[in-house]
Amino acid sequence: MSVDRTIFDSAKGSPVMRMVLFIAVVANSADLLATALGIHYYGNREGNPLLADLAHNHWWLFVMVKGLLVPLLIVRLNSYRKGSPVLATAGIILVTIVLTVAVGQWVGWIAARQYLANLTGL
Repeated sequence: MSVDRTIFDSAKGSPVMRMVLFIAVVANSADLLATALGIHYYGNREGNPLLADLAHNHWWLFVMVKGLLVPLLIVRLNSYRKGSPVLATAGIILVTIVLTVAVGQWVGWIAARQYLANLTGL
């Protein structure tokens, strides 16, 4: 079995890794939007225990952390690909998967909540 080494290229990266980086940043933004909708419109709670207090008690600080700091950390992780290509690439892929799953869970929860509200007339 041969490993495609193109995803472990230099920090400039392959088109595949640039797309993964883009998806990670977009998924983070979608997660922030879904979190805002879930908390403020549907009364849900933030599931990440590290960010829950910020999301519920310090909303603007949460938005700054989630909307500015997290994307900068994702880009910083990408910059580590030059020195540690396998570890940093695996980290970016993991972050992308986790954020995509989080967005999917939010969207599924919101859709189910809206469907049941419409069904029951709430």
